[in-house]
Amino acid sequence: MFVAEITFIQQEEIENSDQIPAALEFLLGALRMNGQILGREYPIANRANEYRSYVLIPELVALNAERANSYVLDAIKQLKKLGIEYSWEIIGSEPECIPQCSCTQQTSFILYTTYLALEAPLRCGDCFGIVPLYRIPATKNDEYSDILSWESDYKACDTLQMNCSTGEKFGIAQLSKHDSSLSQRGIAICKQITAATGIPTYYYLLRVSGRSKRSELKIKCPSCNDEWLLREPLHRLFDFQCDNCRLLSNIAWSIRSK
Repeated sequence: MFVAEITFIQQEEIENSDQIPAALEFLLGALRMNGQILGREYPIANRANEYRSYVLIPELVALNAERANSYVLDAIKQLKKLGIEYSWEIIGSEPECIPQCSCTQQTSFILYTTYLALEAPLRCGDCFGIVPLYRIPATKNDEYSDILSWESDYKACDTLQMNCSTGEKFGIAQLSKHDSSLSQRGIAICKQITAATGIPTYYYLLRVSGRSKRSELKIKCPSCNDEWLLREPLHRLFDFQCDNCRLLSNIAWSIRSK
């Protein structure tokens, strides 16, 4: 993941210059929905005829023209009509980011995020590296709005359970139950990615608390009731994997951490 500075320069004065801020937001929003920039905050600074914004991008080539979708291209056209030239510069890497996937071919994907994650919520099942969303076919109307909406809601629920206060039980239920509204949306997204790429995509069910290590080891897949305990944890995180239901989970953290 990298930090980039995007610069917008107004080449000449125009009558409808009041439309410029909205046009800039339109482009940045389109880039986000296309997976080219990450996060929901990208403040814009204005000085004279220049506008600048600092954004997080998943890889060095994220802003290249070949990554653009129809909405990004329309936004760039709108800026040109307003006399705005658009360019960017890579400032440097984000020091605490998770490495992106460098596998030449993936055998599986994992839909996974946390309340702290800045990266895209799609991981390689082989190396557990980040997979930029634009590397897979668009999932909704030439964008990834359904994935980003799910990600936002997942982080909200994860925040509730981590804060251990308001809405904690609700948050845990949404994260841990395979038939919760949040999980059903995530599972549907996984099925869509699988169908579009031919690569099995797994959904993670968080397990927070349990009674004992012995009882945890006896747990079966909550969807099909088959055995799903792995001989060795996958990526040192997932203790359970059901290939029929494409679900992953962990031995309860209250037990696992002891």
